[in-house]
Amino acid sequence: MHSCYVHPSQISEDTIRISEPERHHLLNVLRLRVDDQVEVFDGVGNRYVASLCDTRTSPLQAKSLQHQFHVRTPPYITLFQGLPKFDKMDLIVQKTTEIGVSEIVPMVCQRSMPQSSVQEKRTIRWQRIANEAAKQCKRPHFAHVLAPQRLEEGLLRVDHLDLLILLWEGEKRNGLKEILRNHAETKSVGVVVGPEGGFTDEEVELAIQNGCLPATFGDNTLRTETAAIVGVASVMYELK
Repeated sequence: MHSCYVHPSQISEDTIRISEPERHHLLNVLRLRVDDQVEVFDGVGNRYVASLCDTRTSPLQAKSLQHQFHVRTPPYITLFQGLPKFDKMDLIVQKTTEIGVSEIVPMVCQRSMPQSSVQEKRTIRWQRIANEAAKQCKRPHFAHVLAPQRLEEGLLRVDHLDLLILLWEGEKRNGLKEILRNHAETKSVGVVVGPEGGFTDEEVELAIQNGCLPATFGDNTLRTETAAIVGVASVMYELK
């Protein structure tokens, strides 16, 4: 069954209103017609099976036939990602959403390239990529992508987290696996990953002062996109 995303405000009682671009995709790409059934996600835990009604209207009208609510379960993972080049950030958002990240905080670091304010215009694109990734893997709770912010601003968002891990190539003693297994009951985890070129010494010190535990993957120095994906996957594997 084909899936689509609908904002919760577009759902009332048994009527679902499907706006663009999902309407275009269902009617013009998938060629669905009246009475065809689709799976609808609202991104906050609700899943519907709905039947298409009048395909001439915009928004497209659908009738809810079944409804399920899925409770969000731990671990709740926040990825603090030092901004790399745009195409790499697209990949990070897509793959970490598929794995199960709850929130993505893009951070402008000293070695982020580029650092211009045009980054803020990418937030809508990254949220759309996250929504598409969640929809494709039929994940009822979508990841939330925040607007880019400075590293020091991002680290102010850590009070609600039980554990904060800094993935840093300079760490030589504490492995990620050991840290996670020593915090096996942890419900919420922040994973902090540097941009291309990594964090500066000043940024590492700032992160540690804000409660980050430095962790290493081992002898290999990973690319930023690889570190983000493997880091989130490791947390999910150990704590799920």
